[in-house]
Amino acid sequence: MTEPVTEPVMAVLRVKASADVDPHVLEAALTRAICTDTDRPLTAELEWVPAWKPAARAEKRRFVFVAVLRGGRRACAEELVAAVERSAERAVKRMMGKAATAKARPAAEPEVAAFWCSFRGTPHKITA
Repeated sequence: MTEPVTEPVMAVLRVKASADVDPHVLEAALTRAICTDTDRPLTAELEWVPAWKPAARAEKRRFVFVAVLRGGRRACAEELVAAVERSAERAVKRMMGKAATAKARPAAEPEVAAFWCSFRGTPHKITA
């Protein structure tokens, strides 16, 4: 077991869902499901990462979200990611049936800087 983290943890959440679902509606539903899960309470902010290539004509589509997670004082990064995966999996299966899936993983070190800038914006210095 790794030691508890107090800083936010960044994760990547991949959801396979119906191709006709609005990604912003899916993002809101996942955020609500993750933040209100009574089994593992945590705070999550999700941001949809638009695909750079057109979606294939298929029944299911893969959506990718970047998540900034914060949990209890005794939670480690792996526990937070596992809790998000469980909550997201339950939510998408309830909304779209057994064929929908959700998988989460911690963001890798080189990804964090790029994701953070896309999530929070490019840091800049304010000059007055």
